Amino acid sequence: MIASVYSTLTSLEISGDKFVATVEYHVQDHFGLDGDDILNLTYKQFRIFRVWFVLQRWDRLKFKPFITDMNVTEVIEGQK
Repeated sequence: MIASVYSTLTSLEISGDKFVATVEYHVQDHFGLDGDDILNLTYKQFRIFRVWFVLQRWDRLKFKPFITDMNVTEVIEGQK
C-alpha cells in the first residue's frame, strides 16, 4: 500500500477534439512494519521480519522506516 499520492494538473491544452495534459505526481511510501504486517503469516514465518519489527520499535534504538519519495511528470494526449 502506498502511503500518499499527490497529483497536480499543471497544464491542459484543448484544441478541437484533442487535448494535451501535463500531470505531476508526488508519491511517498515507507518500508516499515506495522502490527498487521507482523501478524500476517507470510511475514511471521521469517525471523528477519520479526527482528526488523523489534528494531523499528525498541525504544533504545528507534530505527525509522525507509522512505521512498518519487516525483513524476506525465504528458497525456488524447481525443474525444
